[in-house]
Amino acid sequence: MSELILHHYDASPFTQRALRMLGLKRLAWHSVQMPMMPPKDGLVALTGGYRGTPVLQVGAELFIDSQLIARKLEQLHPTPSLFPAGDAGLQLAMVKWSDQFFRSALKIVLGATADQWPEPFRKDREHLFPDIDFATVGVEASHWRSQFRAHAWLLEQQLSDGRAWLAGAAPSLADIQAHPFVAMMRGAMPEAAGELLAGFARLAAWEQRMLGMGEGTRTEIDIAAAHAAARAASPVKIAVDIDAHDAQRFTAGTQVVVEPDDTQRGGSVGELVVLQPNEVAIRRTDPQVGTVVVHFPRLGYRVRAAD
Repeated sequence: MSELILHHYDASPFTQRALRMLGLKRLAWHSVQMPMMPPKDGLVALTGGYRGTPVLQVGAELFIDSQLIARKLEQLHPTPSLFPAGDAGLQLAMVKWSDQFFRSALKIVLGATADQWPEPFRKDREHLFPDIDFATVGVEASHWRSQFRAHAWLLEQQLSDGRAWLAGAAPSLADIQAHPFVAMMRGAMPEAAGELLAGFARLAAWEQRMLGMGEGTRTEIDIAAAHAAARAASPVKIAVDIDAHDAQRFTAGTQVVVEPDDTQRGGSVGELVVLQPNEVAIRRTDPQVGTVVVHFPRLGYRVRAAD
């Protein structure tokens, strides 16, 4: 079995999701630290254009987005499970709710701190989130604070029967989906977080349990080692798997672009090899890494024919 390589930077709340998955499963893995801003040429050589975090590499296959990383880790290492109650569909659906939780925290932080950011970093984040007006986001600060507290209240309610974890007696992907954005506020704006989470005692105790989950066993490597791992496993063999009932009716071998539908994290171009209700994969070749297959979730990603 190929080793697990995670391309990431620790400050990302989405990286924190992947770290908690690795911690829950008590896995050994290799860490490739990526910069927070472009250029990210080493990562792009693997993905073909996508610059987001985290990305899981297994040999010559790349898995984009924490929802697909969860599914791959569950396939490779089924115990302990990310879905101990057998409710994978429901827990994976939480990704869109947790994205809204993230947006509420992000807009609070932006409104309070973005004018203090270095200009290059601010410009990059304005490009990354084109739907947010950084100049005016603070005007609705009280609204976004109310939204953050409303999301946190849902967690407090879920824990109100005395359970230790959101989905029951054991930790699961549900906990991992929710925790990073509480931690994000605690770290970025501790005073505001204290106010917004006031009265949520069960949530506070759950946060401490989450911190105890850890991140598995990390070994740092550089991007050259990750590229070498891809070349050693290339060309990857993968069965062509196209859904006969797919809504977009793409066919195997079509050159397509796959890109997020909510942020400007970059699109990847390649030959379509997998197209299922919640997965799309493309095959591409790069002189630095050989032939790789890049997997994306369908939920939250756009597939279109390449120009």
